[in-house]
Amino acid sequence: MPSLTLQLYSNGRWCDAATFSVEDETRGHLGLGILDYHLDYVAKHLSESRTVHALSCNYSVSFSNYRQEPWPAFLLDILPSGAGRRQWLQRQGLKDEHSSDWALLGVGAGSPPGNLRIKEAVLKHAELIGPDASGLLHKGAIHPGFNRSDIIQRGEHFIEYAHQHDAATAGASDVQGEAPKFLLVEDRRGRWHAEGAIPDAQVAKHWLVKFPRGATQSDRDILRNECAYLEVARALGLHVGEALQYEGDALFIPRFDRKVKPDYIERFGVESLCSAAGISQYGASPAHELLLSAITCCSHSQSTDIVEYICRDIINIILGNKDNHARNSAILKSPTGHSALSPLFDFAPMYLDNEGIARVCRWHKDYEQAGQPIWPKLVEHIEASYPTCNIEHLRARIRTLSAQLERLEEHMISAGVDDQIIHTRLLSLARQLPLLREV
Repeated sequence: MPSLTLQLYSNGRWCDAATFSVEDETRGHLGLGILDYHLDYVAKHLSESRTVHALSCNYSVSFSNYRQEPWPAFLLDILPSGAGRRQWLQRQGLKDEHSSDWALLGVGAGSPPGNLRIKEAVLKHAELIGPDASGLLHKGAIHPGFNRSDIIQRGEHFIEYAHQHDAATAGASDVQGEAPKFLLVEDRRGRWHAEGAIPDAQVAKHWLVKFPRGATQSDRDILRNECAYLEVARALGLHVGEALQYEGDALFIPRFDRKVKPDYIERFGVESLCSAAGISQYGASPAHELLLSAITCCSHSQSTDIVEYICRDIINIILGNKDNHARNSAILKSPTGHSALSPLFDFAPMYLDNEGIARVCRWHKDYEQAGQPIWPKLVEHIEASYPTCNIEHLRARIRTLSAQLERLEEHMISAGVDDQIIHTRLLSLARQLPLLREV
């Protein structure tokens, strides 16, 4: 029976945590998978925090194995998808079929975001020979890296290096999707390398660098305004991370799953709400209620996170972020054992997309009609169905948010949102504010 080794980063090192086996490779992620924690790992961590040492919210450390068809959902967080999947399929000479899933897991999940990886997929970067910006070849960690301008211009030699070192990827919750993305690190000299290509001691900062989904003006507008949208969210009091940087059609995103410490790098676990809800399929459109239930099971800040989640939905509607799928929200797991909603990510004016994206995740039809939530009824539903949520806190937060939204135009201008987007979203705001005031 073919098997792979799952590793989890803990206390400054990678640990062999479990074996994942399949009975039939050809069925891909739809087939039967067997997750078996290693006995020595269980013996060491069984009595400790399941959040820190478990591979997923749904698979606590146990002497018993987990047999599941389809595969455990957290594996889809690290299995390459979107643009990254296409790149791996081409490199491996595989067809885009479920039968390729097992092979891609074994080669393409060696350095995903979060604190999990497939041991067999980890590259031996020290043995790789790659070009520098001028095309000269260098081996392993002595590679000089690239300037920021080399990345922005997507120079020929940078692209070759990035693909060779698996920096071009689309695995895990915050790197899914169609846009070209690169997981890069900046060293202490301001030079840029692929994730994992240099020793941790040389790393100053971890980045996700994203480029437009396509070649149209709309694709560039979406990416440029993603930078400004995050600042609007910050002004509205949402939970966000560091400011993004946009330069020359490249969006530089500081990663919230990495923290450089004096002696080592902390790697935080990241699990999409899709995985936390146990959804083992791509393209799913689960109801918000299911995702809220996942939050109540996985978060140590349940009431705060439920309120935050609802406020994010309000802002998604007003600002036209249609692509609110369940892999665009995640649980962030601290090495200390605390789990909660991650900072907001992939927040952009997706209503501009040429493919015409419809609102993905919605509330039950009793609380949402034709993409319009019925906010008063929804709040009543939250009060009745989620007792861990402080309902007075929720009502107060919505009132505060409504007051903040009255200054939305000011916030958008200050953040640098495009004029046409501001005009369109103010029309949406005019429809939503009276409804929110009924809460």
